[in-house]
This record gives sequence, C-alpha cells and structure tokens, in this order.
Amino acid sequence: MIVRVLTGLGLIIAFLAALLLDIKTEFSLPALLLGNFLIAVAAYEFYVMARAGGSAPMTVLGTVAAVAAFNLPWLLPDADAPAAAPGMIAALITAGFVGLAIRKSRPNALNDLAVTLLGALYVGLMGGYLVQAHVLAGGRLVFYIVAVAKMADIGGYLTGKFLGRHKLAPGISPNKTIEGSLGGLALSIAVAVGFAFVLLPLETTLAWQILFAVVVNAASQFGDLAESMIKRSCEVKDSAVFLPKVCGALDLIDSVLISAPVGYYLYFAAKAAQVST
Repeated sequence: MIVRVLTGLGLIIAFLAALLLDIKTEFSLPALLLGNFLIAVAAYEFYVMARAGGSAPMTVLGTVAAVAAFNLPWLLPDADAPAAAPGMIAALITAGFVGLAIRKSRPNALNDLAVTLLGALYVGLMGGYLVQAHVLAGGRLVFYIVAVAKMADIGGYLTGKFLGRHKLAPGISPNKTIEGSLGGLALSIAVAVGFAFVLLPLETTLAWQILFAVVVNAASQFGDLAESMIKRSCEVKDSAVFLPKVCGALDLIDSVLISAPVGYYLYFAAKAAQVST
C-alpha cells in the first residue's frame, strides 16, 4: 500500500510540476504529453477490466477515441469543444457499429458496443475537461482543479488511516470512512482558499472558493466510488495492468474524471456572471 501511495503521489507531483512549468513559461507540452499518457493507459485499463468482467469491447478503437476526446479542445482551438463533442460521439458510435460488423458475431454485441463507448467517454471526454479548462483560463485553472480534487484522496487516506471508524459506503468501497471523507473535504477547502489568489485569474469571494471546494470534493469522492463500482462489477480488485498492485492510471485519475467537468463549469459560470455584471 505504501508503494502504491508513493507511486501515485509521485505521478501527481510530476503532473503538477509540468503544470507549474506551463504556468511559468507557457510551455504546455510536458503536461499535455503526461496527460495523454495517463488517459491512454487508463482507457486501456478500463477495457482490460471490462474483459475480465465478460465483455469484449473494441479496445483499440476505444483507447484511440478516448485520446482523441481528451485532445478535442486542442484539435479544435477555434471552436467550442463541448459543442463539438456530439459530433465526435456520433462518429464513435458509427465506428463502433462498423467494428461490430467486421468482427466475429457475438451474442453480447450490444453490450460490447456500449462498454466501448462508455470507456471512451468516461475516460477521454470527461478527462478532456482539463484541456478545456486550459483553453478557458490556462494552466492555473487546471492546477487548481486537480489540486482541490486530489486533496480529497490525500486527506481522505491520511484521515481515514488514523481516525477512520465509520464506513462511508461499505457495499462499494469498504476501506472508505466518513472520517476520511470529512478530512478530505477539510483539506480541499484549505487548498481552494489558500491557492485561489495565486492560481485563479478570476477574482472570487471566499464563499465561492468554499463552494468550489465542497462541490469539486464531492465530485472527486464520487469519482473514486464510481470506479470502485466498475471494479466490483468486473470482479477486479486493481485496475493496474502494467504495474500490478503498484499504481494504475485509472485508479490515479478516477476522482479527477468526475471533478474536471464540475470544476470547469463552476469556473465558467463564475466567469460568465462576472462578465455579465
């Protein structure tokens, strides 16, 4: 467990360091490359888990689609990537049916297609909101969202390890505790308030910063539970493929996948409200 935590923490620090380089020099390539690596590996891990659960997703198609969805804001720099997402989804559905047509017939073909689509959208499209956040407000906003979201994991782990007594969702993730959840929330609030004046290009109130932390933290914790539900459904304990029992990319970013669009739209709404006034 210690090796797993340190490895995950090291990857997060590396990503945040790449974002700091982006903030200081506007050189975003290292952060983008590391983000693409994590998305590609996480998507592949998702499909490996799905296969362990009895599905037969189109792994190559899904992984490529996940990476394309993640990069959609870069691929369409002059367009609104969220508005272009339906077109990408339509293309993915079409490609999925083509893939089904040329592969051997399976009785669960509809399930295979659904799992393929889910993996690409869950990992790629949701994670792509970090790229969209960069397009909206630069590396500072991405750093802010990731830092607040990951504090839910770090604070939850530390508080739960030493103070955890009451189970949060024993049917989904038996190791999570209410005390850990509250500890993660406290740390998210501290980071959101402490970093706001440094990282947010938009002037915000203390109440908004706390609201941001609470909502993003809740999304982060739910994101972790969501992946736990997938693992239980597939009867898999660990998503890691390349480093079994050490660190899985999907385990590392599951909380960010749900909190990234939440953080993006919270900031987008605040910016829109400020412009309108």
